[in-house]
Amino acid sequence: MDKQMIVTMIILIVLIESFIVFLFIKYKQGKIDHNPLITILIKESKILYYAFFQWRTKKKVDSDSTIFSLHKNSGYFWLFIALLHEQVIEMIVLHIFLKKEDPTFAYIILGLHVYSIFYMMGDYNWVRNTPIRIKNNIVEMKIGARKELTFHVNQIKNIQKAELTYNKSGGIVHPKDVFHVTALPRVLTRIFGISDDLRYEIVFKTPVVSKGYFGLKKDITKAFLYIDQSDELVTLLKGDCHAPVFLVSQN
Repeated sequence: MDKQMIVTMIILIVLIESFIVFLFIKYKQGKIDHNPLITILIKESKILYYAFFQWRTKKKVDSDSTIFSLHKNSGYFWLFIALLHEQVIEMIVLHIFLKKEDPTFAYIILGLHVYSIFYMMGDYNWVRNTPIRIKNNIVEMKIGARKELTFHVNQIKNIQKAELTYNKSGGIVHPKDVFHVTALPRVLTRIFGISDDLRYEIVFKTPVVSKGYFGLKKDITKAFLYIDQSDELVTLLKGDCHAPVFLVSQN
């Protein structure tokens, strides 16, 4: 193992340790409910479970719940396919090149690529199996392992049409204190500027709490709806949420 690789590994270890310390500070401050390391282990295990064992599994529909698909007609499917192809090609090319230069480093990069492919598969399948759910006027919005938001319909101030806004350079404006109800990972939207169509915004009377991947809490004042069934969801939220209307996601 050469000096450059040792320095790289030390930098990575320091960054990981710093991030772990940050999470534990938030945990002690009460901004994370559960031990962040245990949360990460559980979610990473479930990601792999969804990647290998839940790919084509359909969940049973609760007779009292109304559900709305997150992934139906979303651009995430095509982006998911493109990213898988990119990862496979990059993995093969880099492994062939690096194996001649540094076999140890080549196998480390190979392992990271393989895990990233499994992670993307698990993330897509988890999102596919966590539709928006309404039961007894409680709305659950879980975006796979990434984040979640739960609120009562009485907490809604109003629901109105919405559109994406852009800055002078043409980039998408990302407002704070907003929960984005979309299958597309927000990090990819920020990097590539790719987004599903924004249809509605739900404005809350007072801030509600959402939870991120690590369980980190965030006060939310609005929820942006990008999903294909936004019209049906808004109609239900504005009307009688006790009436069971089943809009089951299609695979």
